[in-house]
Amino acid sequence: MRRPLLICAALSLGGCLEPGDPLLAVRDTQPPSVVSINPTANGQVSAGGTVRVTFSELMDERTLRPGIAVYAGADEIPVRLVMPAIADWEKDIERGDGPYTVTVSAASGSFTAGTAYTLVLRTILSDYEGNPLPDELRTSFRAVP
Repeated sequence: MRRPLLICAALSLGGCLEPGDPLLAVRDTQPPSVVSINPTANGQVSAGGTVRVTFSELMDERTLRPGIAVYAGADEIPVRLVMPAIADWEKDIERGDGPYTVTVSAASGSFTAGTAYTLVLRTILSDYEGNPLPDELRTSFRAVP
């Protein structure tokens, strides 16, 4: 009686897998990188504008708020982050290797014209698989009218 059950179980499991597909996908161990920041270093942004940070892959949304900061001198200013809406099916790690852009703006609605700012990307930022940004990144920009 046991033997027919084992054979049925083996046959039913074997039919679910496609030939050549691994049972488990390979885990992503590569850290994310910053592909671009706009404006570039020492660039300008309009007072009511935004800073765009593009990462190499899907980022863990929970790390974005503590991981992205903007300073005016020594003071951190409140910012508003806008990240792309991601449907549940897009959270598949294998599909997360495309560019992921976050926009950063002043929470008040505008940066102060004539003020120099520093954007800081902290190492707490991590991709969807939990790999952190390898190094803290800092870049400066100036708000213009």
